[in-house]
Amino acid sequence: MTSASDEAMEKVVDFLRRANDATDAFDWDQDLIELRILDSLAFVEFLVLLEEVTGAPVDPGTIDVENFRTLNRIHALIGGAGHAQ
Repeated sequence: MTSASDEAMEKVVDFLRRANDATDAFDWDQDLIELRILDSLAFVEFLVLLEEVTGAPVDPGTIDVENFRTLNRIHALIGGAGHAQ
């Protein structure tokens, strides 16, 4: 059985794949921002997606970009414990 955070992460990964056509697989510890997988243009759309998958509004004034650098950090942010590799 998958948890709500696992389902949310599937949507996150799908979003990142659509935003970056060249990316097939992700290392959950790679820096998504440094590698430009998640860029400034996609970031606003990404925040809307997070609101949808978590059911909670995201306050742009309290965003810490460090929380969005890796899939593991995003998973922890939305209620998961991290990804087992």
